[in-house]
Amino acid sequence: MATEWNYVVTAHKSTAVSRSCVGNFTAPHHLNLIVAKCTRIEIYLLTPQGLQLMFDVPLYGTIATLELFRSHSEAQDFLFIGMERYRYCILYWDGRQLLTRSGGDASHFGGRPTDNGQIGIIDLHHRLIGLHLYDGLFKVIPFDNQGQLKEPLNIRLQELLLLDIKFLYGCEIPTVAVLYQDNKDARHVRTYEIALEAKEFVEGSWSQNNLDNGARLLVPVPLGGVIIIGEDTIVHWSSTTFKSLSINQAIIGAVGRVDPDGSRYLYGDNTGSLHLLVITQERGRVTDLKTHYMGETSIASTISYLDSGLVYIGSQFGDSQVGDINLSCSS
Repeated sequence: MATEWNYVVTAHKSTAVSRSCVGNFTAPHHLNLIVAKCTRIEIYLLTPQGLQLMFDVPLYGTIATLELFRSHSEAQDFLFIGMERYRYCILYWDGRQLLTRSGGDASHFGGRPTDNGQIGIIDLHHRLIGLHLYDGLFKVIPFDNQGQLKEPLNIRLQELLLLDIKFLYGCEIPTVAVLYQDNKDARHVRTYEIALEAKEFVEGSWSQNNLDNGARLLVPVPLGGVIIIGEDTIVHWSSTTFKSLSINQAIIGAVGRVDPDGSRYLYGDNTGSLHLLVITQERGRVTDLKTHYMGETSIASTISYLDSGLVYIGSQFGDSQVGDINLSCSS
């Protein structure tokens, strides 16, 4: 009796973009845009003629998280990818081909998968990777001195309905800001230091209760503190400063940093409007927030600023776009 086999293949490649990032991946002098489309990544090179597709790579699994990072001893970036089925890997380009540096399985037996989507973040000083995959659990994967991944460890979270979590800049001990919702539907933000040896969170130096009821995103700022993105307000909060900006009500789904010092950010909302957020600072302290309307785009799922006014708008709801925008309004 002949053996029967099933062969399953998609008729068309996915075009919906869920994640994107920019960095020096294929060479120290290359500026690359990396785009996640369901089970594939596309790697582009920015040239004087525009974006040039270098290669299109299929992966075994649906991409949930995508982050570029660079170890202190390296000249170019590595790519961290987390899959919806809890596998993860770190990829690098050796000049000829894409190779896997390390990988593993982050699944947890008996854990309840989070309803708000998987979150993968990398400590801004490249000391560890953090994954929020299950309610009440934060998985930490430290780096060793050679930049290799060590064994993952689990830290319990008392905030069960977590909305967003980000590492903060300028912290001697790895520190996260946690945006969460309590059982009365109020939203709060709290900071924690990560004690690796004790495998626990230590309460940080500041917190804030009763935020905008639509607060949904955290954006760490190199100047210090964090931007809290809501439906009616944008707030910068740190241990020493507080600044608030009222905006027209909208659901902001994507934010992209423009300047390395974190003084300008692009953000897109559910109506397809693109705005520029400008942070004014004096002597290292944030003094004001301003926003400028930049135009209409597809509803953004991800925003990556490339260079010299060139920005990539990735979308799951329409055509992804590359636009040349005038940032002089921020002056």
